[in-house]
Amino acid sequence: ALAEHWQIGCEAPNPRLYVFDGFAGEIHSSNKQPLDINNLLLRGSVLRKTDWVIGLALNVGNDSKIVQNMTKAPRKVTQLERAMNVLVFVQFTILLTFSAVLAGLDQWWAVHSYPAVWYLESVNRYPEVPPGGLAWFIAFLRFVILLSNMIPISLYVSLEVVKVFQCALLLNQDRQMYHRDSDTPFVCRTTTLNEELGQVQYVLSDKTGTLTQNVMGFVWASIGGKLYGKSVSEDAPRPGVPANTPHTIALDEGILKALGTASGKQQDLEVSRFLMNLAVCNTVVPSVNEDGSLLYQASSPDEEALVQGAAYLGYKLLSRTTEQVKVDVHGAVYTFDVLAALEFNSDRKRMSIIVRTPENKLMLMCKGADSMILARLAPGEPGVDTVKAHLDEMARAGYRTLLVGQKELKPDDYDQWETAYSAAQVAMVDREARMAAEQECIETHLQLVGATAVEDKLQDGVPECLQALAAAGIKVWVLTGDKVETAISIAYSCRLFSEGMGLVECREGEFIGAVDISAKQQVLRQKLHQVRSQNQQHHVLQAHSNCGIVIEGGALNIALTPELQDDLMALCKECKAVVCCRVSPMQKAQVTTMVKKKAGAITLGIGDGANDVGMIRAAHIGVGISGREGRAAVLSSDFSFAQFRYLSRLLLLHGRWSYLRNREVVLYSFYKNWAYVLVYIYLQFVAGFSAVPIFTTMMISTFNMIFTACPIVAYAVLEQDLRVSTVLENPETFASSRTATRKGFFWLFVLWMVAGTWHSLPVYFLPWYTLTTPDRNGLAQDLSGTGTAVFIALTFAVTLKLCVRTHAWSWITHLVYWLSVALLLPFVYVISILWPRTDISGVADMTGVGSSLFSSAVFWLTALAGAPAIALLPDMAVMMFRRYLRPGIVTLLQEREVLNAVQIMANKKRTAQGAFSPHTNLQVIQQQRGSDSGAADGPIKVTNSHGSRVNKDGNSLPQINMDVEHGGLEMGPAGGQQQRQRLQQHLPVVAD
Repeated sequence: ALAEHWQIGCEAPNPRLYVFDGFAGEIHSSNKQPLDINNLLLRGSVLRKTDWVIGLALNVGNDSKIVQNMTKAPRKVTQLERAMNVLVFVQFTILLTFSAVLAGLDQWWAVHSYPAVWYLESVNRYPEVPPGGLAWFIAFLRFVILLSNMIPISLYVSLEVVKVFQCALLLNQDRQMYHRDSDTPFVCRTTTLNEELGQVQYVLSDKTGTLTQNVMGFVWASIGGKLYGKSVSEDAPRPGVPANTPHTIALDEGILKALGTASGKQQDLEVSRFLMNLAVCNTVVPSVNEDGSLLYQASSPDEEALVQGAAYLGYKLLSRTTEQVKVDVHGAVYTFDVLAALEFNSDRKRMSIIVRTPENKLMLMCKGADSMILARLAPGEPGVDTVKAHLDEMARAGYRTLLVGQKELKPDDYDQWETAYSAAQVAMVDREARMAAEQECIETHLQLVGATAVEDKLQDGVPECLQALAAAGIKVWVLTGDKVETAISIAYSCRLFSEGMGLVECREGEFIGAVDISAKQQVLRQKLHQVRSQNQQHHVLQAHSNCGIVIEGGALNIALTPELQDDLMALCKECKAVVCCRVSPMQKAQVTTMVKKKAGAITLGIGDGANDVGMIRAAHIGVGISGREGRAAVLSSDFSFAQFRYLSRLLLLHGRWSYLRNREVVLYSFYKNWAYVLVYIYLQFVAGFSAVPIFTTMMISTFNMIFTACPIVAYAVLEQDLRVSTVLENPETFASSRTATRKGFFWLFVLWMVAGTWHSLPVYFLPWYTLTTPDRNGLAQDLSGTGTAVFIALTFAVTLKLCVRTHAWSWITHLVYWLSVALLLPFVYVISILWPRTDISGVADMTGVGSSLFSSAVFWLTALAGAPAIALLPDMAVMMFRRYLRPGIVTLLQEREVLNAVQIMANKKRTAQGAFSPHTNLQVIQQQRGSDSGAADGPIKVTNSHGSRVNKDGNSLPQINMDVEHGGLEMGPAGGQQQRQRLQQHLPVVAD
């Protein structure tokens, strides 16, 4: 009955999750209560700490905000799959061309050769249609069906199986990417982007919670012109303050004296006022643990740190409701009546609370970004210059800063403001703008109370990870909401910027006066000139950079306009590292999209919070970090883990391996099917272009499904061209996958097709012309027998081709490879004896083939030995030529691994025998491989505290400068020898 006299007014259904405008009140009354987002339960909310609530359903089904925000997950396709689709189209075109030509040759043969073979004369009815257009079309369809294996349909299945195995067996099970402290494993949330990890060129990263721990510590405070927190005594712990607390401000001797806790003196009023502001002006909700201690829960870790730090200093927030806040100050409880709360948002960058103090005063307390608070201070406010100096010092130390202000309100002024603000709260038109205007009116002429500094420490291993990514040629951009000075300090501490590196800043103020597009372009081009000048001063080689750039959020907002993006991208590409400050979540996504389109590069976005979701989804690859900011980033990501340092292992090791392996799967599948189809084509020239298959039905159905399927899957899961330690210690090897282009992939495809063409020649012609030639008894193999011999030779050849390209052999590899070919011969024999004992379809034409073939010495000599050997001879020659005369960095590192293995074996043998010198064996191997004997005494791999290579005497070794992308590897007969000498001089011995 009560509900009949009330009404609810609300906005129309919309997708704005964090905004709701409405009111509630009696139907015939003008007294209306405002409704905002705090009064709205979104669909999917979970009810806690109460058994029931009374509510009203406003929007249901498709009108609810959650449903209106649902978007389809972006479909991400790797570059390898795109190139593979192009190859499928190319092969389909070739298939149609070959079928059309062979159908034409069939018509030519029917016209010119039928008279000589009268027993093949057509009966002039289907399916023996006389020569003509219909006959050509029928022959065309027959050849399309016969040669359809030219398109490896099984490739899609094989590739998906391979990716699932890589994710389930390699990535998810990698214990080096498992975080024990938080019990967080690595998780592949998709199985489609494995190889894309190996081609990443740009990493766009959040800072807070991604590079840092997101464990905030209240460390410094500027109060009354004094900077507290720098003189911390950790040796003398205070009662009630945990050991190793991040809130080191609670251990500062100066602030303890000001509070009188150390000497019993009168408290400093300015310090007391500052801490009271921190305890009251926040949205932290305290709760009581079972042991009676307070647990603070906050949406912002910064607020939690400030409230916890104030509690350690004696100003404990006891409880918070919408009406009251209670604070315990050294045993005395103070109650503040909450009159209004002006919440924080990304536009305001501050929050305020209006309270009635225990002294019955109306007080507005405000804290927020320094730029916002400074602009709202009363004219002539004392101590501003000192606080600005302290803020700069805090920023240089890498701390996050906030300013605290307050002012006392007159009752009449507050009543007048409250009336206007209440009207704005219930307005149904332009509510947000009206509320913002009223908030702006009250938050003026503030008194400066102080400034806070919150530390967010770097995660373990972040500097080393960023150095490895840079050495691999990956550019890292950091997109953060921090101020410029803080971001620069963090960039130096995580070694994104180095001391000897040039630094250019781009701020919003530099665009003042640049009204039109050309003037703004000129500003960006001036910055580009500065970057190039810095590189010239540092004598940087062409196409390299030793300069970083810092872009402020306002300047970034201007530069992201479509007309300026080309200039912005040109500027950033000239830099070694980029830091964007004061950026919004939307700008993060815009920057990521710009890099994808303008640089044409593979991007990876990594973050830990909901504000990083746009960047994660916009990037080619999204990585979510499981941290303190919730699971929004993880749920939107493609891969997730707990620590940023795992990124180098994910990209440089697993990404590189996945690309090289999966590329091999694609090329190998096209290659073996190409060789398989060419054998069909060769037969047509001796079979009257009749579209007759050379293989029996059973052979056709098992080639891709059984005998050649398992080896390539085993290769894609187990192959390692280099050991794990070698890959991680030499990030330069990542260039083999990072610099791979579509043009280079197509060129490799052509080379594999040439190899397939050559391999098809001996596996067809050698068995065909030896087995179809009558023996001394006048007997010869029929089509089924000869075709089976060709099938066996082809299977052996393509499997041995994979063996030649396999570097890492394990018992699983041996089992899969050799079992696949070893089962072929028993399979043929069993199939050849089934008929007429059984009527299985497709075995009748194999009757007696096994015994006939296996009893022939010609079969063993040609199909199993001669044809595969002749087919693989050019492969072996090319491999030896490239290894000895044109070695790359991977080849040289493989040789180093072999030499190290020999040295380890020699040392073990010398230890066992008591006196053995490995130099003789090493010299023999080095002479065989074209290397000098000095490599045997190469330096042992040791790492000093700075991460640089040192020898066994502790002396630093020179760094290797192998520019794989720009011709750093010498080629030609002398190049291999020179490159080996360079590598042996500088590379450490990698001992297991």
